[in-house]
Amino acid sequence: MNVLIVEDEPNYADTLEMFVDELGYTISGIAGEGKEAKNLFKSARPDLVLMDINLEGEITGIDLARDFQTSHPTPIIFITSFDDKETFQKAKETAPHAYLIKPFDPEALERSMELALQRAHSSDEKVFEEDDNVVLAKDSFFVKERNRLVKIKIAEILWIEVEDKYCILHVNDRKYVLRQSLKDLAVKLDSSIFVQTHRSFIVNANEIDDIDYHTYVVRIHGTEVPLGKSYKDDLIQRLQML
Repeated sequence: MNVLIVEDEPNYADTLEMFVDELGYTISGIAGEGKEAKNLFKSARPDLVLMDINLEGEITGIDLARDFQTSHPTPIIFITSFDDKETFQKAKETAPHAYLIKPFDPEALERSMELALQRAHSSDEKVFEEDDNVVLAKDSFFVKERNRLVKIKIAEILWIEVEDKYCILHVNDRKYVLRQSLKDLAVKLDSSIFVQTHRSFIVNANEIDDIDYHTYVVRIHGTEVPLGKSYKDDLIQRLQML
């Protein structure tokens, strides 16, 4: 998300720049007066504007907000030292997403930014009809890892094992921990590729190096995976034998 900062006080401009950067947003520019702000807005097309009302020159932040909303509607958050009713009413006419008084509360600004961006993008026009029955990226899983969804190609899963209440996906040299049962996960796998070798293990048959009948293990990329006696016959029967 690109954020344009319009602030003529250097200290506040620096504070806002640092704050926006810490939140992980991209700063598309910093302007201290109206003409510069217009040029940056036109060239950068920011997703959000943090706007001071009292700027250098004749153009105020409210004037800029009107101009921005006319040319390209964009979420605007006013951050100002003006707390009088008259200024607020004028600012209100530009439909800002928030109106914060200096010195601003960083947490309040963070929440205002998140809500402004969410509200703006939730109103985007949808070009596809919604169909919850259509699965996207059928050849992949998306696994939650902190604040990200990490894509895992199903064909690259080597094996899955159960540990306590978790399933562990082994993908090359990485592991992904899921809080769900092996049975629930198995429903989402292609049974022509994945096979159960033990009550706590499912393996990718395409990745099997060899099967040892005597020690009851399946080797995958040099790692030994247990082969339960009750699962051995089914595994052997389903393999192409010469």
